[in-house]
Amino acid sequence: MARGRICLFLACLVAASVSSTASAFVFKAGGTAEWRVPAESSGANASAYNAWAQRNRFRVGDAIAFTYQPGNDSVLLVDKKAYEACDTGSPIDTFADGNTVFNFTRSGPFYFISGNKDNCNRNEKLIVVVMAERVAVGNDTEPPAPPAGLAPSPNGPFSPSSPPPPFGIDISPTANPPPPPNAAAPKAAGVAGTAALAIGALFYALV
Repeated sequence: MARGRICLFLACLVAASVSSTASAFVFKAGGTAEWRVPAESSGANASAYNAWAQRNRFRVGDAIAFTYQPGNDSVLLVDKKAYEACDTGSPIDTFADGNTVFNFTRSGPFYFISGNKDNCNRNEKLIVVVMAERVAVGNDTEPPAPPAGLAPSPNGPFSPSSPPPPFGIDISPTANPPPPPNAAAPKAAGVAGTAALAIGALFYALV
């Protein structure tokens, strides 16, 4: 009886380890990752980046990618006050390598503006609200679905012909978005395999 309880307990630990494992996603800023002044078509959308952000669901552990021309632009992480005023003088952090991938390590709002004040005044700015960590359900990870009542615009200010950056996972809204890769699967398989060996060794020792 004792042996059976021990094996059952270890099996539960394996199941908990596998189910709690969740993958993260890399979002492309604006859907293309191109960090630039939004196009002035469609009435000069004053919140083009934010409209895109509202159609996505960001979680702790996810990241956002920006591509731009080094020397001509940059990405500044700022507070709300600096965001609203396009104040580039005292950013929380500065990125100028041309291929910036920023990881979200906490929940809450993140404010990004262009390092070029004139670009920021022309709406090259973005607010990302990050929620809690993504939760795995069974063998699948909860996908980044748009909130209820919000649908992607088929004619956004970002050019669909823009070349994608050579990194990241494009999970921007599309008519038929491909399912995101389950990055948690290899890790989960490794955890399950290790735990299974431990269970087998313990059972053998008890016998």
